[in-house]
Formats: sequence, C-alpha cells, structure tokens
Amino acid sequence: MNPDDAASFDRTLELGKEIAASLSDHDVLGRWMAHHISDLIIRAETAPEAEAEDVRRETATAVLALWKHRAALAIPRPPLDTFEPVFTALERLTEPQDPWDFYRTFPRGSEPSEHDMVAAPLLRIALNLEEIVRRVVLEIVAVAAREAADREAKWLRLSDHVEEDDQRAARDAVLELAQLLDMYTGDADGQPAAGDTGLSKLITDLVRAETQLAEARGALEDRLPGNPESESDGPV
Repeated sequence: MNPDDAASFDRTLELGKEIAASLSDHDVLGRWMAHHISDLIIRAETAPEAEAEDVRRETATAVLALWKHRAALAIPRPPLDTFEPVFTALERLTEPQDPWDFYRTFPRGSEPSEHDMVAAPLLRIALNLEEIVRRVVLEIVAVAAREAADREAKWLRLSDHVEEDDQRAARDAVLELAQLLDMYTGDADGQPAAGDTGLSKLITDLVRAETQLAEARGALEDRLPGNPESESDGPV
C-alpha cells in the first residue's frame, strides 16, 4: 500500500469508527452494524501482513458503503443532514431574480413597467420592499449555512477524502453559494469578520428593511381618509 493509499485508509478507518460510535444502541440493526464495523476495523488494524491488503479492502468497502447510505443509518441526526434544507433554500434564493420574481406577484410577462410605477408610486415601494426582503432572507439563510457547517464540522473533516456523491456535492454547493452570497452582499474576500457569523450585514439589511417599511407606512398613511394628501389629485 503506497503512502497516499495508507493515509486515505487511515482516514476511512477514522470515519468508520465515528459511524460505529454514532449508531443507536436502541436499534437492533444499528447495534449489529456497529459491532460488524468495529470488528472489521479491529481485524484491519491487527491483520498479519499477508492478509492485510484483503482485510483492509473489505473494511474500507464496508465503511464507504455505510457512508454512502448514511441518511438511512440508525443515527439520531444523520451526517451532513443539516445541510439539506439550507441547500434547498439557497438554491432557490440565489437563482437570478428579475424584478417581481421573488414573490411572483404578477404573472410572468405582465409585471408593471417603469411607466406603470411612475403612474402608481406604490408599485415602486412594493418593488423596493420585495428586493430588501429577499436580501434579508438571503442573509438569514447564509447565516444558517455557516451554522450548519459549524455543526457538521466533525463529519466534514472525517469525510473530506471520500469520493463525491450527491449529498457531498450538495454540501459543497451550500458552502460555495454561501461564499458567493457573502461577496454579493459586500464582503470582498467572502469571509465574515473575526467573531462575526454574518450577523453584522444581516442587521444592516434589517435596518434598511425597516426604512423601506417606514416609507411604505408613510405612503399609506398619506392616503387615509381625512388626510389632506389623500384629497389631492396626485397619483396613487
């Protein structure tokens, strides 16, 4: 076994030990699988040189097969499971968004034009609100992505050498999308400040959202019956 293969095998053993330790003791299949993997690992670590290659191959194959089907394992919180809802949200939110696309308020092709928004200023306020709310939601989901990466740090480290599968591809996409989102929202290096998890940008955007909401409230208050502004013949 060459040094690279040996290093990869050692990391696969470490992954197998963690899977075995995480399997539920209250599940019959989980107990059996934990015992089976633990037994294979012991054999792989103690096998005579003449048998070592075959035993190590069998052990690595079993561990990687378990990892591939980790979502179905009897583990209270399956490895990398935290990323799934975050990935779904980020994938939706970071798609290119034309005006009025976030809430899909109007049927495609019938969105208000610039002329329409000049004639009806409330539409402009609504569009501005849509944009700032989308930005705030993006920020919140980006914070969730970073928190997911922190919670899954152990499994990320243990599985970093494993060949990519669909869930790992999704996980990598989550991290890439979160980094792109950081850049989109103003961090040139794509990294939050020390001790910051993206909350400072989120708070800044929340303040902007509050400003937009105050503007919308003011515009609507101006239209209340009895308000002099509502008696004018200006645009609505």
